[in-house]
Amino acid sequence: MMLFGFCFRCKFMNFSRNTRCLKCKANGPERVSVGDVEMKKGDWNCPKCEFMNFASNTKCLRCRGPRPKRELVPGDWECPKCDFVNYRRNMVCRKCDCERPKVAAAQYEDQLWRKPR
Repeated sequence: MMLFGFCFRCKFMNFSRNTRCLKCKANGPERVSVGDVEMKKGDWNCPKCEFMNFASNTKCLRCRGPRPKRELVPGDWECPKCDFVNYRRNMVCRKCDCERPKVAAAQYEDQLWRKPR
């Protein structure tokens, strides 16, 4: 699956969904394969259409499919509000301050560090 393309005229890299170069407006960019593009931490490929999405996308920009769930370390939890992965010791999301789901908290309650009294 092709994701990016270089313009044959000005060599500007465009998303493959663009039908024209964003810089010089030429038609038909040359396509580049997925392996030729470096993904940043958190970026993900859609399992349905293989489109590369940025980490901030919760749905695929091409087919609107949901972002796949990440494999978590036992005890870590995913925020139900923003999908940020939190360590098990976090009682609120480090990104959006959403409270930890009760199910996830109860499962590892005995492993949480508590301040001595």
